[in-house]
Order: sequence, then structure tokens, then C-alpha cells
Amino acid sequence: MNILLAYNDTDVSNRALERAAQLAGMYDAKLVVTSITPVLIGAPPETGPGPELRRADERLRELGIEAELVEAIGEIAEAIVQVAESRGVGLIVLGTREPSQVERMLGHSVSESVQRMVHCDVLIVH
Repeated sequence: MNILLAYNDTDVSNRALERAAQLAGMYDAKLVVTSITPVLIGAPPETGPGPELRRADERLRELGIEAELVEAIGEIAEAIVQVAESRGVGLIVLGTREPSQVERMLGHSVSESVQRMVHCDVLIVH
């Protein structure tokens, strides 16, 4: 089984990293870590993993886990789903935080969007 961790170097994302590492170790699963960058017109594309993925990789190595790092660009939920589908993952692990009132009214929850769009299991870490 492949596990995808959606990572953005926040407290909740770091808790999700710990959980994903634990699951990857328990089930001898391949761990794929992605960080999503929004599309910026005129910005040069990054080559190689950005600082968020480098920090995730460093922490995972401390935990004895080797991961594939995937830098993605686009709308966050859609990019997570695209990476999941391209890597054939059976589980997506991502963190969530309490949305603001405006986010709730507009329905802007990445975790909710991902779980609606994807065809695999989703573990939401609070």
C-alpha cells in the first residue's frame, strides 16, 4: 500500500506527518509526501523539493522513514487528489484545523474537498 501525506509545515501538518510515518512503519508502506504551491503567474518553477518538503524529509529520516517527495502546483485539494491518483495510494493523510466562519460559509475546507473527490481512504488528523 502507498500512503500520501499532504504536508505544509504547520503544527497540525506535523502531527499528520508523525501519524503517516507511524502507519508507513507499521504496514511497511511506501510513503509519498507532497507539498502544494499555488499557481503564480510569471514565477519560475521550483526545481527539486522546496523548503517544506526538505523539512518533512529531515523529520521522516529522523524517524527512520524514507519517502518520495513530490512538489505539486495548483489548487490545493485538486493537486492532492492528482498526486494520490498518479501514485496509486490507498490512504491520504492530512491535517485539518478549525475553519474560520468565512471558510465555513464558503465551504473552503481542503480536507473535506479531498475526501469528496478521491477514491481512496482519507485520514484527517486534528
